[in-house]
Amino acid sequence: MFEAEFTHEGDRCTFEVLVGRLTPNVVALRPIAEIIHDIDLKDGKFERAEAAGIDALITGICAHYKDDDERLQRGSAIFDDLFESFSRRAR
Repeated sequence: MFEAEFTHEGDRCTFEVLVGRLTPNVVALRPIAEIIHDIDLKDGKFERAEAAGIDALITGICAHYKDDDERLQRGSAIFDDLFESFSRRAR
């Protein structure tokens, strides 16, 4: 958003900025931030193998559900599960 408190900074997407400022020590959020970066900026910076699949899931959610609350619920479930997966790997 224009003049938002959090937005892209340099080559980092908004989610990367949020993670860096608010939860820098949560290791499981780093790969998620990299996936979101690759989807959002499409620059291949991190070349996360998961990015194409997550992008397809999000696109499907947006195509299938017109209600924003449903979209948020479905998308949140995907990212909650990703967080759990990356948390387990970090342990």
